[in-house]
Amino acid sequence: MKQLVAKPAALRPGDRIAVVAPSGPVEQEELSRGRKVLEGKGFIVEPPAASSPFRIFAASDEDRYQELSAAFADPGVRAVWAARGGYGMNRILPRLDPDWLRAHPKLVIGFSDATALLAHQVQRAGVAAIHGPMVAHDLAREAAQGGLEHLLELAAGRADWQIPVPVTLQAGRAEGPVAGGCLSVLASLAGTATAVSFEGRIALLEDHFEAPQRRIDRLLIQLRQAGSFDGVRGIFFGVMEECGSAAELAETILDCLGGLGVPIGFGAPVGHAPVHLAVPFGIAGDLVLAKSAGGRLLGRESAVTG
Repeated sequence: MKQLVAKPAALRPGDRIAVVAPSGPVEQEELSRGRKVLEGKGFIVEPPAASSPFRIFAASDEDRYQELSAAFADPGVRAVWAARGGYGMNRILPRLDPDWLRAHPKLVIGFSDATALLAHQVQRAGVAAIHGPMVAHDLAREAAQGGLEHLLELAAGRADWQIPVPVTLQAGRAEGPVAGGCLSVLASLAGTATAVSFEGRIALLEDHFEAPQRRIDRLLIQLRQAGSFDGVRGIFFGVMEECGSAAELAETILDCLGGLGVPIGFGAPVGHAPVHLAVPFGIAGDLVLAKSAGGRLLGRESAVTG
Protein backbone atom coordinates (compact mmCIF):
# COMPACT_ATOMS: atom_id res chain seq x y z
CA MET A 1 0.00 0.00 0.00
CA LYS A 2 1.44 3.36 -1.05
CA GLN A 3 1.62 6.01 1.65
CA LEU A 4 -0.02 9.32 0.79
CA VAL A 5 2.60 11.38 -1.02
CA ALA A 6 0.55 14.00 -2.84
CA LYS A 7 -2.55 16.12 -2.54
CA PRO A 8 -4.27 17.54 -5.62
CA ALA A 9 -4.77 21.27 -6.02
CA ALA A 10 -7.89 22.83 -4.52
CA LEU A 11 -10.99 23.17 -6.71
CA ARG A 12 -12.57 26.61 -6.85
CA PRO A 13 -15.00 28.53 -9.11
CA GLY A 14 -13.44 29.24 -12.50
CA ASP A 15 -11.58 25.91 -12.58
CA ARG A 16 -12.08 23.30 -15.32
CA ILE A 17 -13.73 20.00 -14.46
CA ALA A 18 -13.47 16.99 -16.78
CA VAL A 19 -16.53 14.75 -16.41
CA VAL A 20 -15.60 11.19 -17.37
CA ALA A 21 -17.65 8.05 -18.02
CA PRO A 22 -15.38 5.06 -17.28
CA SER A 23 -18.28 2.78 -16.35
CA GLY A 24 -21.91 2.58 -17.52
CA PRO A 25 -23.76 4.60 -20.19
CA VAL A 26 -24.65 8.13 -19.15
CA GLU A 27 -28.21 9.45 -19.15
CA GLN A 28 -27.88 12.73 -21.02
CA GLU A 29 -30.73 14.46 -19.22
CA GLU A 30 -29.19 13.67 -15.83
CA LEU A 31 -25.77 14.76 -17.10
CA SER A 32 -27.22 18.05 -18.34
CA ARG A 33 -28.82 18.72 -14.94
CA GLY A 34 -25.61 17.99 -13.08
CA ARG A 35 -23.56 20.07 -15.50
CA LYS A 36 -25.85 23.06 -15.06
CA VAL A 37 -25.55 22.78 -11.28
CA LEU A 38 -21.75 22.95 -11.47
CA GLU A 39 -21.77 25.72 -14.06
CA GLY A 40 -24.11 27.63 -11.77
CA LYS A 41 -21.37 27.40 -9.12
CA GLY A 42 -18.91 29.01 -11.53
CA PHE A 43 -17.03 25.97 -12.83
CA ILE A 44 -16.11 25.22 -16.44
CA VAL A 45 -17.51 21.75 -17.09
CA GLU A 46 -16.39 19.51 -19.94
CA PRO A 47 -18.80 16.58 -20.47
CA PRO A 48 -17.73 13.10 -21.58
CA ALA A 49 -16.97 12.77 -25.28
CA ALA A 50 -19.83 11.54 -27.43
CA SER A 51 -19.37 7.83 -28.09
CA SER A 52 -21.31 4.71 -28.94
CA PRO A 53 -22.19 2.50 -25.96
CA PHE A 54 -20.57 -0.93 -25.97
CA ARG A 55 -22.50 -3.72 -24.27
CA ILE A 56 -23.30 -2.37 -20.77
CA PHE A 57 -20.51 0.21 -20.86
CA ALA A 58 -20.45 3.88 -21.84
CA ALA A 59 -18.03 3.01 -24.67
CA SER A 60 -15.38 0.46 -25.55
CA ASP A 61 -12.58 -0.20 -23.07
CA GLU A 62 -10.15 1.66 -25.33
CA ASP A 63 -12.37 4.73 -25.68
CA ARG A 64 -13.07 4.88 -21.94
CA TYR A 65 -9.38 4.53 -21.14
CA GLN A 66 -8.40 7.23 -23.62
CA GLU A 67 -10.98 9.64 -22.22
CA LEU A 68 -9.85 9.03 -18.63
CA SER A 69 -6.13 9.28 -19.34
CA ALA A 70 -6.65 12.45 -21.42
CA ALA A 71 -8.43 14.09 -18.48
CA PHE A 72 -5.52 13.31 -16.17
CA ALA A 73 -2.96 14.47 -18.75
CA ASP A 74 -4.62 17.82 -19.49
CA PRO A 75 -2.74 20.46 -17.45
CA GLY A 76 -5.77 22.77 -17.51
CA VAL A 77 -8.10 20.26 -15.82
CA ARG A 78 -8.33 20.65 -12.07
CA ALA A 79 -10.76 17.79 -11.24
CA VAL A 80 -11.66 14.44 -12.82
CA TRP A 81 -15.27 13.80 -11.81
CA ALA A 82 -17.15 10.58 -12.61
CA ALA A 83 -20.47 10.98 -14.42
CA ARG A 84 -22.04 7.84 -12.98
CA GLY A 85 -21.33 4.32 -11.78
CA GLY A 86 -22.52 0.98 -13.14
CA TYR A 87 -19.65 -1.33 -14.07
CA GLY A 88 -16.51 -1.10 -16.16
CA MET A 89 -13.76 0.70 -14.24
CA ASN A 90 -12.05 -2.57 -13.28
CA ARG A 91 -11.56 -3.43 -16.96
CA ILE A 92 -9.36 -0.40 -17.67
CA LEU A 93 -7.75 0.05 -14.26
CA PRO A 94 -4.57 -1.99 -15.02
CA ARG A 95 -3.66 0.48 -17.79
CA LEU A 96 -3.51 3.45 -15.39
CA ASP A 97 0.11 3.64 -14.22
CA PRO A 98 0.18 4.71 -10.52
CA ASP A 99 3.47 6.55 -11.00
CA TRP A 100 1.93 8.50 -13.89
CA LEU A 101 -1.14 9.37 -11.80
CA ARG A 102 1.16 10.63 -9.05
CA ALA A 103 2.89 12.85 -11.59
CA HIS A 104 -0.50 14.24 -12.72
CA PRO A 105 -2.29 14.71 -9.37
CA LYS A 106 -5.88 15.62 -10.13
CA LEU A 107 -8.75 15.74 -7.68
CA VAL A 108 -10.77 12.56 -8.38
CA ILE A 109 -14.42 12.55 -7.27
CA GLY A 110 -16.93 9.69 -7.46
CA PHE A 111 -18.34 6.61 -5.74
CA SER A 112 -20.05 3.30 -6.61
CA ASP A 113 -18.04 1.79 -9.51
CA ALA A 114 -15.60 4.72 -9.22
CA THR A 115 -14.55 3.09 -5.93
CA ALA A 116 -12.02 1.15 -8.02
CA LEU A 117 -10.50 4.37 -9.35
CA LEU A 118 -10.40 5.91 -5.86
CA ALA A 119 -8.60 2.84 -4.50
CA HIS A 120 -6.09 2.99 -7.35
CA GLN A 121 -5.53 6.71 -6.83
CA VAL A 122 -5.19 6.62 -3.04
CA GLN A 123 -3.65 3.23 -2.30
CA ARG A 124 -1.40 2.74 -5.32
CA ALA A 125 -0.62 6.26 -6.53
CA GLY A 126 -0.68 7.83 -3.05
CA VAL A 127 -2.87 10.78 -4.05
CA ALA A 128 -5.84 11.96 -1.97
CA ALA A 129 -9.33 11.77 -3.49
CA ILE A 130 -12.98 12.38 -2.57
CA HIS A 131 -15.69 9.74 -2.25
CA GLY A 132 -18.71 11.81 -3.25
CA PRO A 133 -21.77 12.36 -5.48
CA MET A 134 -21.41 12.00 -9.25
CA VAL A 135 -22.39 14.51 -11.91
CA ALA A 136 -25.05 12.47 -13.73
CA HIS A 137 -26.18 10.41 -10.77
CA ASP A 138 -27.33 12.53 -7.84
CA LEU A 139 -25.66 15.93 -8.08
CA ALA A 140 -28.84 17.94 -8.64
CA ARG A 141 -30.47 16.23 -5.64
CA GLU A 142 -27.44 16.86 -3.45
CA ALA A 143 -27.42 20.52 -4.49
CA ALA A 144 -30.91 20.83 -3.01
CA GLN A 145 -30.06 18.92 0.19
CA GLY A 146 -26.74 20.50 1.09
CA GLY A 147 -24.51 17.61 0.08
CA LEU A 148 -22.99 19.52 -2.83
CA GLU A 149 -21.97 22.46 -0.65
CA HIS A 150 -20.28 20.02 1.74
CA LEU A 151 -18.39 18.42 -1.16
CA LEU A 152 -17.29 21.73 -2.66
CA GLU A 153 -16.05 22.91 0.74
CA LEU A 154 -13.90 19.77 0.98
CA ALA A 155 -12.65 20.29 -2.57
CA ALA A 156 -11.73 23.89 -1.75
CA GLY A 157 -9.69 22.89 1.31
CA ARG A 158 -11.93 22.59 4.36
CA ALA A 159 -10.13 20.61 7.08
CA ASP A 160 -12.71 20.50 9.91
CA TRP A 161 -15.24 18.31 8.12
CA GLN A 162 -17.44 15.76 9.88
CA ILE A 163 -19.79 12.89 9.03
CA PRO A 164 -22.46 11.62 11.45
CA VAL A 165 -22.42 7.89 12.24
CA PRO A 166 -25.78 7.40 14.01
CA VAL A 167 -25.48 3.80 15.24
CA THR A 168 -22.72 2.21 17.31
CA LEU A 169 -22.19 -1.53 16.85
CA GLN A 170 -18.87 -1.56 18.75
CA ALA A 171 -17.85 1.51 20.75
CA GLY A 172 -14.41 3.07 20.69
CA ARG A 173 -12.18 5.60 19.01
CA ALA A 174 -9.91 5.20 16.01
CA GLU A 175 -7.58 7.55 14.14
CA GLY A 176 -6.15 7.15 10.67
CA PRO A 177 -6.62 7.88 6.98
CA VAL A 178 -10.00 6.94 5.54
CA ALA A 179 -10.39 4.51 2.61
CA GLY A 180 -13.00 2.18 1.16
CA GLY A 181 -16.21 2.75 -0.77
CA CYS A 182 -18.71 0.42 -2.38
CA LEU A 183 -18.43 -2.99 -0.72
CA SER A 184 -19.13 -5.10 -3.81
CA VAL A 185 -16.54 -3.17 -5.86
CA LEU A 186 -13.93 -3.49 -3.10
CA ALA A 187 -14.50 -7.26 -3.01
CA SER A 188 -14.07 -7.42 -6.80
CA LEU A 189 -10.58 -5.93 -6.39
CA ALA A 190 -9.39 -8.78 -4.13
CA GLY A 191 -6.56 -10.65 -5.84
CA THR A 192 -5.75 -7.76 -8.18
CA ALA A 193 -2.93 -5.22 -8.09
CA THR A 194 -5.41 -2.73 -6.60
CA ALA A 195 -6.60 -5.04 -3.83
CA VAL A 196 -7.71 -2.88 -0.93
CA SER A 197 -5.80 -2.82 2.35
CA PHE A 198 -7.18 -1.11 5.45
CA GLU A 199 -4.01 -1.54 7.48
CA GLY A 200 -3.61 1.56 9.65
CA ARG A 201 -6.80 3.01 8.19
CA ILE A 202 -10.44 3.67 8.93
CA ALA A 203 -12.66 1.72 6.53
CA LEU A 204 -15.78 3.23 5.00
CA LEU A 205 -18.07 0.52 3.60
CA GLU A 206 -21.37 1.09 1.81
CA ASP A 207 -23.61 -0.52 -0.81
CA HIS A 208 -27.24 -1.04 -1.77
CA PHE A 209 -29.55 -3.85 -2.89
CA GLU A 210 -27.39 -6.59 -1.37
CA ALA A 211 -28.98 -9.29 0.81
CA PRO A 212 -27.34 -9.27 4.28
CA GLN A 213 -27.28 -12.99 5.10
CA ARG A 214 -25.73 -14.04 1.81
CA ARG A 215 -24.27 -11.20 -0.21
CA ILE A 216 -23.09 -8.85 2.56
CA ASP A 217 -21.76 -11.77 4.59
CA ARG A 218 -19.98 -13.20 1.54
CA LEU A 219 -18.41 -9.86 0.59
CA LEU A 220 -17.17 -9.11 4.12
CA ILE A 221 -15.77 -12.61 4.59
CA GLN A 222 -14.06 -12.44 1.18
CA LEU A 223 -12.31 -9.21 2.14
CA ARG A 224 -11.44 -10.53 5.59
CA GLN A 225 -9.98 -13.78 4.25
CA ALA A 226 -8.06 -11.78 1.63
CA GLY A 227 -6.39 -9.86 4.46
CA SER A 228 -8.00 -6.53 3.66
CA PHE A 229 -8.98 -5.91 7.29
CA ASP A 230 -5.61 -6.86 8.76
CA GLY A 231 -4.53 -3.92 10.90
CA VAL A 232 -7.74 -1.91 10.35
CA ARG A 233 -8.27 0.74 13.04
CA GLY A 234 -12.01 1.35 12.73
CA ILE A 235 -14.95 0.64 10.44
CA PHE A 236 -18.13 2.51 9.62
CA PHE A 237 -20.95 1.61 7.26
CA GLY A 238 -23.30 3.73 5.21
CA VAL A 239 -27.08 3.52 5.28
CA MET A 240 -26.96 0.29 3.22
CA GLU A 241 -30.26 1.04 1.49
CA GLU A 242 -32.37 -2.00 0.54
CA CYS A 243 -29.91 -4.37 2.24
CA GLY A 244 -32.34 -5.87 4.71
CA SER A 245 -33.39 -4.75 8.18
CA ALA A 246 -31.08 -2.87 10.50
CA ALA A 247 -31.17 -5.79 12.94
CA GLU A 248 -30.20 -8.30 10.24
CA LEU A 249 -27.38 -6.08 9.02
CA ALA A 250 -26.06 -5.51 12.53
CA GLU A 251 -26.04 -9.24 13.21
CA THR A 252 -24.22 -9.95 9.94
CA ILE A 253 -21.65 -7.18 10.39
CA LEU A 254 -20.81 -8.13 13.96
CA ASP A 255 -20.60 -11.82 13.14
CA CYS A 256 -18.19 -11.11 10.26
CA LEU A 257 -16.13 -8.28 11.73
CA GLY A 258 -16.83 -8.00 15.46
CA GLY A 259 -13.87 -10.20 16.30
CA LEU A 260 -11.49 -7.59 14.90
CA GLY A 261 -11.95 -5.68 18.16
CA VAL A 262 -12.18 -2.23 16.57
CA PRO A 263 -14.91 0.47 16.68
CA ILE A 264 -17.72 -0.26 14.22
CA GLY A 265 -20.48 2.18 13.31
CA PHE A 266 -23.47 2.11 11.01
CA GLY A 267 -25.89 4.40 9.16
CA ALA A 268 -23.62 7.19 7.91
CA PRO A 269 -25.16 9.32 5.10
CA VAL A 270 -22.58 8.32 2.49
CA GLY A 271 -22.64 6.60 -0.89
CA HIS A 272 -25.89 4.95 -1.98
CA ALA A 273 -28.08 6.86 0.45
CA PRO A 274 -30.93 9.42 0.38
CA VAL A 275 -28.35 12.04 1.41
CA HIS A 276 -24.75 11.57 0.30
CA LEU A 277 -22.07 13.46 2.23
CA ALA A 278 -18.64 13.35 0.63
CA VAL A 279 -15.66 11.88 2.51
CA PRO A 280 -11.99 12.59 1.71
CA PHE A 281 -9.93 9.43 1.13
CA GLY A 282 -6.28 9.17 2.13
CA ILE A 283 -6.77 11.96 4.67
CA ALA A 284 -6.64 11.53 8.44
CA GLY A 285 -9.92 11.17 10.29
CA ASP A 286 -11.02 10.47 13.84
CA LEU A 287 -13.86 7.94 14.28
CA VAL A 288 -15.53 8.39 17.67
CA LEU A 289 -18.36 6.00 18.62
CA ALA A 290 -20.13 6.12 21.99
CA LYS A 291 -21.74 2.99 23.45
CA SER A 292 -25.36 3.96 22.95
CA ALA A 293 -25.37 7.28 21.12
CA GLY A 294 -23.56 6.71 17.87
CA GLY A 295 -20.86 9.17 16.94
CA ARG A 296 -19.00 10.92 14.15
CA LEU A 297 -16.09 10.79 11.78
CA LEU A 298 -14.17 14.01 12.34
CA GLY A 299 -11.79 15.49 9.80
CA ARG A 300 -8.29 16.51 10.82
CA GLU A 301 -6.80 17.89 7.61
CA SER A 302 -7.60 19.09 4.11
CA ALA A 303 -7.64 16.79 1.09
CA VAL A 304 -6.14 19.43 -1.22
CA THR A 305 -3.41 22.04 -1.41
CA GLY A 306 -3.50 25.71 -2.28
